[in-house]
Amino acid sequence: MIKLEEKKASIKPIKSKLKVEVLNKQEIDGINQGARSVMQDIGIIFPSKKALNIFAEAGAEVDFETEVVKLPADLVEKHLKKAPRAYDLCGRRPELDAKLGQDKGTHYFTSGEAPKIVDFETGERRLSVKADIANMAKVANYLDIVSLIWPTVSASDKGVAAPLHGLEACFNNNEKHIQTESVMDEVSAKYAIEMASVVAGSLEALKERPLHSILLCCIQPLAQDRGGIESAMVYAEAGLPIGFMSMPTLGLTGPPYSAGSLVTAFAEVLSGVVLTQIINPGTPNFVSIIPSLLNPRTGAYFMGSSPAQITSASAVQIAHSNGLPITACMSFGGSQWKLNNWQIGIENSWVHLLTVMSGADMSFGPSGMYEAVSLLDMQRIMFDREIVQAIDIISDGIEVNEQTLALDMIKKIGHHGMYLSQKETAKQTRKLWPPSILFEPPTNSEERYRNPVDVAHETIEWILKNHKPQPLSDDVRKELRKIVDTADEDETLKKEVQGAK
Repeated sequence: MIKLEEKKASIKPIKSKLKVEVLNKQEIDGINQGARSVMQDIGIIFPSKKALNIFAEAGAEVDFETEVVKLPADLVEKHLKKAPRAYDLCGRRPELDAKLGQDKGTHYFTSGEAPKIVDFETGERRLSVKADIANMAKVANYLDIVSLIWPTVSASDKGVAAPLHGLEACFNNNEKHIQTESVMDEVSAKYAIEMASVVAGSLEALKERPLHSILLCCIQPLAQDRGGIESAMVYAEAGLPIGFMSMPTLGLTGPPYSAGSLVTAFAEVLSGVVLTQIINPGTPNFVSIIPSLLNPRTGAYFMGSSPAQITSASAVQIAHSNGLPITACMSFGGSQWKLNNWQIGIENSWVHLLTVMSGADMSFGPSGMYEAVSLLDMQRIMFDREIVQAIDIISDGIEVNEQTLALDMIKKIGHHGMYLSQKETAKQTRKLWPPSILFEPPTNSEERYRNPVDVAHETIEWILKNHKPQPLSDDVRKELRKIVDTADEDETLKKEVQGAK
C-alpha cells in the first residue's frame, strides 16, 4: 500500500501554465448576444409566483399565465454587474477556502448524490444509505485533490428529508466547503441554511464565511425548476453562494450546434443569476454548463464525447466574459461504462486536462463514479486521483531557470557519468515520482507491480479506519440532529416534496 499517514485536511487547486482558448472575441460576443436575445425576445419560464412578482417589480415583461419572463438586455446587464467575480467558498478553516477567481486554479469537488453504490466490503451493488455519505465525506476530507464536496450518494434510508440527512453526514465528517444540489424546495432550503448557520456559529458568521452553497439545475430548454428556483430565492435572501446549471443535450434539449446550445444554456443560467441579484445584490453566483450528446444509434445519453467537452471548455470563456466563476466539464462519473476500463481512463484524462487548461474555477472531480453519476465505487476515487495528479504535472509545464538548467551539475558529471550520486538528484526524484497506486512493489517475484485495484481498496480502507476529521462540538452535533429530526416530521416539507414529484 502507498505510504499513508494521518494528517490535517488540506486542499490543492490545480494551476496551469498551459492555456486553451477555444473562442475568439467575436465568437464570445456572438454567443453572449444570442443569449440576451433569447432572454429578451423568447423568455424563460419561471414557475414561481414569488419569482414572477419580483421580476415584474424589477421591470421585466412577465406573463403570469404562461409564467414566461422576458428580460430586457439593459436589465440583464444592470444586475449581472452586481455579481462578484471573486469570492471564497469557505471551509471550517481559512486554509481550506476555495478562492474562486483569486488563486487562478481549478478546484475539484466530489459530485454525486448517486442512488447506488458498490458495497465496499462485498462488492455487490445496492442502494446507498446515509452511512455511505459519511464514509465518502471522510475520504474526501483526507484527499487534498478535493477542495469541496457534495453528498456523494443519496440517503435512500431517510425519506423526504434525505438531502438534509446528507448534509448532516457531510458536516459531521468533512471540514471542507459543503455544497448541495438536492435541496430543491423552499422548506428544505430553510432547514439547510439553519444547519449551516449552526456549524458557522450564526447566520451572520455564515454570511461572512459561507461554509455552504447550493447548485440548481435549470430545465432544458429555457425553463427553471419550481422547487429549485424557490430554494435559490431562500439562499439569495441569506446571501449564500448559488450556482445555476444547464445540461443541454445537443440535438434534443438544445440545438444540434455547440454555439446554439451555449446560447440557450447561458440564457437559462444568466436568468437565474439576474433573479438572485435583484433579490440581494452582491450574492455570490457561479454557473455550470454540462453539455451532452444523444447516441443516434441507441438513444443513450452520453456525457464523455469530444463535441460535448469542447463545448463545456468554451463555456468557461463565456462565463468569465460575464464576470462569473464556472464549474466546467463533466467526465469523472460521466462515463456510461460500468468497469475500470480504458475508455473511462481516457475520458477522465483529456476532459479534465481541458478543464484545467481552459481556466475553469471548479470542476466535477474525482468522485469514484460510474454510469453517468448513478453509481459510486469508493476505491475508484484513487484512480481518479492518479489522473488529477498527472494533470497537475502536465499542465504546470516545465521550469527553466539557473538551477533547472543544471549547467554546474552537467559540468561536474561530464562524460559517461551518473547523476544518481548527486544529493540534488535524490531530492528532485521524489518530486518526479509522486506516490501512486499503479507502481506498488509486488509481494512475489511473479508480478512486476501489485494490482492497483487491491492497492486502491487498501488505501480507502486505511482512510476509513484511521482518518479523523476535526469533529464538531457536541452541542453543534446535537443541534444538527435536532434540526434534521424536526425536518423528518415536518408535514409541510412532506407536502412540498410530494408536490415537486
